[in-house]
Amino acid sequence: MAIRYESGSTYFPGYETAESTIEYLSAEEVARRCLKNRRELSLLEVPSVMRVATILAERTRKPDFWIRSAVTTLDRFSREVCGGDLESALKAGQADPLTAELLNQKYLQLHQDLTSVQLASLILGPKLWWTFHGVDVPWVKQFTDVPRSHIANSTKRDFDPTTRLLMLSLVGTGLTFEELEKIKVKDSGSLDIDGNLVENPYSDPLVLQVETEEGPRITFLGEEAREALSLQLALRNPKSEDPLFADAEDFKRFMEHAEARGKSIIDTVNDVNVTLCKTVGDFFLEWGIPGRNFYKENGITRPED
Repeated sequence: MAIRYESGSTYFPGYETAESTIEYLSAEEVARRCLKNRRELSLLEVPSVMRVATILAERTRKPDFWIRSAVTTLDRFSREVCGGDLESALKAGQADPLTAELLNQKYLQLHQDLTSVQLASLILGPKLWWTFHGVDVPWVKQFTDVPRSHIANSTKRDFDPTTRLLMLSLVGTGLTFEELEKIKVKDSGSLDIDGNLVENPYSDPLVLQVETEEGPRITFLGEEAREALSLQLALRNPKSEDPLFADAEDFKRFMEHAEARGKSIIDTVNDVNVTLCKTVGDFFLEWGIPGRNFYKENGITRPED
């Protein structure tokens, strides 16, 4: 079955991109394309890893990031806790799911110095790998948080938690504000053995499903956004048919605030970049190329003199 594979485009409010390129490829070819020129490409020769990659190719709308994330973390999982033999570890986990859970815990214990966001990325590949091969591992938070600095507020102190959630939900998901607005609670959860959605808005990692021209496609919500969403869900307590990210009557207001803040961030970063480039340029215009005044400033005679 040919899969629609899109490359060359991104999305962020107020940021224009070039047109994307559309191709129709097999799931295996999409997987290989996503890992082209990467060391982990050879891991696709392992059947259980190729299955993870092909399911992600079939189910995700923007598979590049998720295939790379899954396969690279599986590669690390294999080297650090499976002795480089994923197939043997899989057989052991299928025979006794407790073995799979113990391997996951051992993997995470090796990296307890990392933040919850980093650990969530680290365990993504192994969770998908076990799940897609019939091993029932819990899709719940399995690690201890390392304190993180909260995102900075504005000088007006008007940065609403829901606005922050909407902005974070754009990062890495490939979603737009309009798509976020349409996602309901029932469109979020974990995955089953075939990559189908199982409703659970508190799942970790959290899968979001959206309708596209090619049918339903999934993406994964980033860990920081997932944590923010969990807090909002606890406050709102929405039902299965309710919007996931904000109540319908409030969403437009939050979206407009997020769009304005997003454009402001882009303008600020652009100004900082221009200032830094100009400062460096002005310095070298006055000082000259690096090393030009070394001998003069240090009272040393130039060799050629």
